[in-house]
Order: sequence, then structure tokens, then C-alpha cells
Amino acid sequence: MEQIAGQVSEKDFEAALKGLNELNISNCVYDQFKSESDKILDVFLTCHTDGDYQNKIAIKCLNLLKRSCALGESFQNEIISKEPLLGNISKILNDDGIPENVRLNCLQLLANLCVQNKPNQQRILEEFKEYLLKCIQANTGFTNAATMLVYNAFIYKADIGLDAQELLTVLLENVETNRRTQQEAPEFVAIFLEYLMCDSNEVVEGYERIECEKRILFVRYLNEYIRQDQDRRSRPLQQDLFKHLLVDFKKKSDCVLKTVDSYLDGEKTDEVFTLLAFFADATCVEPYGSFLRQDGALFLNMGCLLRQLQTIGKNENGNMFTPVQKIEEILKVKQGNSELNIEQDISFTLKSSLVKALANLSYKNKKNQNLARDMQIMAAILECTNLDARNPLIKEWSILAIRNLCDDNLENQKFVASLTKIGDAENSLLTEYNSAGGTIRIKDGCSAPSPSSRGQ
Repeated sequence: MEQIAGQVSEKDFEAALKGLNELNISNCVYDQFKSESDKILDVFLTCHTDGDYQNKIAIKCLNLLKRSCALGESFQNEIISKEPLLGNISKILNDDGIPENVRLNCLQLLANLCVQNKPNQQRILEEFKEYLLKCIQANTGFTNAATMLVYNAFIYKADIGLDAQELLTVLLENVETNRRTQQEAPEFVAIFLEYLMCDSNEVVEGYERIECEKRILFVRYLNEYIRQDQDRRSRPLQQDLFKHLLVDFKKKSDCVLKTVDSYLDGEKTDEVFTLLAFFADATCVEPYGSFLRQDGALFLNMGCLLRQLQTIGKNENGNMFTPVQKIEEILKVKQGNSELNIEQDISFTLKSSLVKALANLSYKNKKNQNLARDMQIMAAILECTNLDARNPLIKEWSILAIRNLCDDNLENQKFVASLTKIGDAENSLLTEYNSAGGTIRIKDGCSAPSPSSRGQ
């Protein structure tokens, strides 16, 4: 390094870069590194500002320092002990005039200094915490390295002055930013969130303390996680978190059951319906489905919620829970020409989610099957066997639900068999079906059906 430092002083940058490229840090012993690291740092500080060769020399010096961190804690401590290092890196990181690749590599060096080294984690976080959190929120080219640094400090329980609430808030702001641009979160943002969701004992308290808007975003993120294929979804959610969300849903959905239509578009209701969508999807995924099928209170809660929404939807003035079954309106919705803007309503797919959950929760579960019959939930599901533009696939989920409710349950089979047809249900979807030529003919909804088309 003595020769390379001299070449830099003489501005023979090409020769200096060649000399740096020939260095092999992986075979360096600690005493040798201790004597050479000062010169590596000096060369970096001389060349980090501008110029093509100078930039390459600065990056090479940083790479040598980063690789040396993998040689052990003593190497990490030697680097961080150099008095001007952290102060100079702080100035560099906050100077937009310095090339971005230099600033990024400085941040990566800080991250490498923190690997399995709690004292370094605490020292670096004390000085760079605010900067790192801004990097995570801002979703810049520095976000991944900044998140990796904070992640390492958090998992090794360093005293960094950050709790799960603050971390969840910052990470979810990054997720929200990427969601708006339809991009995936950076790798270490996803890794950090997965750790909090699956391994952290602090996540429940953090979840309770974040804002309602962030809780909704977090639950949606959890939903996307459990819906991933098994190769990507490597670990189940932390049990305490899953159970807490379940209790939270049952408690808060009770408020929705007792409310009136005018209050159903608030933020709290959005949170309840987001939790509902999460648990409806969880019933399709193991190990969550088996656990949820044992919860009779959840089945009853969802069944009563379905009945409540059906009752609200029957309001004579119509509302966002009133089924949309006219063929012309369904076609407009599919073509994007409808004035109803159904897909933007909080109610979109809501009853489909409820029926899907009830179908899965009743699978080979006698207790839930009987609850469905005794609490008129079965009758509510039978009401859902028509197409509804507000609830795609609700007819299919209803058929599956009835099948699961009647499976090996004689009482439920008798209940269905006892239903008496007194006529065709009024349905504006199809006012007349003409099988001749394999066509469907639609009449004006005001026209009365011919007597021959009525059931006896």
C-alpha cells in the first residue's frame, strides 16, 4: 500500500488502480491489515470526489474494506476504530455532489461492520439512525443497504433506540410507496418484514400501536404473503400475531354487526373488512385452515356478518351491498362503462369472501355444519347462489359451501330436502331463456314472464 499511496500522491492513478486490483485481502492476517488499513482509508479519502480513475480507486478501496469485515470481528473493530472514518462517511452520505456509487458503497461498508457485532451496531445506529430511516422511507438506491444495516442491529437485539412500532411504520411506508408504483419492495425490506411477521415477539405490540391506516396495509401485506406458493412462503406467521389478529377481527366485526349502513364506509370498517379478506384466504392455506376450522366463534361471527350485510343490502333505496344482477349492468361493469364504480367500493368481493370462508370452515366440521343450520347461516348462503357483479364467484363458493355443509350431515341434507319450490325466484339477470339455437334472449325487465316459464 505504501507504493500505491505514493502513486496516488503523484496522480499516477492508472498505476495505483492496477496495484489495488492485485491486492488479495482474503489472505491478509490481522497484524498486516492493521498496518495497511490506514493507507487504504487515506487513499479512499483522497480519491472519493471525482474523476473516472479516482472513482474506481475509491470504490476499490471500499471493496477491500468491506471484504475484510468478513475476516472477523477484530478486522471490523480495527476499521471502525479509525477516528475520522464515521465522521467522513457521514459527510459523504449527506453530500449529493459525491458520486452515488461511492455513497452506496460507504453505506454497504457500514452494514458489513455491523454483521454479528453488537457494539458496532449500537455505535453506527447512534450516529446514522435518522439518515437510515429516511433512506428506507424514501425508497432510493440506498434503501436496501440502509435496511440491511438496521435489520442486523434489530435481530441481534442491539440497543438502537428503535421499537417494533417505529420499524413497522417506516417499513410499511416503503411498501406503500412501491405499491403505488406497482413495484415490489426492496429485498431487505421484505426480509425485515418477514422476520417481524414470523419470528419477532415484539410485533404484536408494534401492530397495536401503529396507525389504523398502517394496520390495514400490514394485514394486506400479510395476506399477500400467505397466498404465495410454498417455495416463497418459507415460514408460517408468528402464532401470537395470528391469534391476536383473530381476536381483533372478532371483536371489531361485532361493532360492524351492531352498526347501521351510514357508518359502514369508515376507516374502522375498512380495517374489519381487510381482516375478513385475510382470514377468508387463510382458510384456504395450511396450517391456518385447520386451526380456524376449530373456532366455532369465528364461523358464527362470519355467518352473522353475512346475514347482516344481506339485510342492509335489501334496503329499498339500494346501497353498496345490494346485489347487482341485471345482465346489462354486469356487462357494463365488465367493460368498465358502469356508473356504479363497483370495484372501488369497500363492499367489492366482501360477501364472496364471507361465503368462501364459510365454505372452508364447514369442511368436514360437524360443529360448524350444525351451527349453520341452527343460526340460519345455511339459509343466508342459499340466498347467494345467484350471480352478483359486486361479488365475483359468489355463486360458485355458495355451491361449494352447501356441498360442505351437507357432507356427512343428515340433518342438513334433510333441511335442504325440506325446502319446497313455490316458484322461480325473481331474477332480473335472465328474464327469458330460449334454448332453440343455443341462444339466450333477454327481454325488457318490465315485461312479465310468460306463464309457461313459471315453476309450478
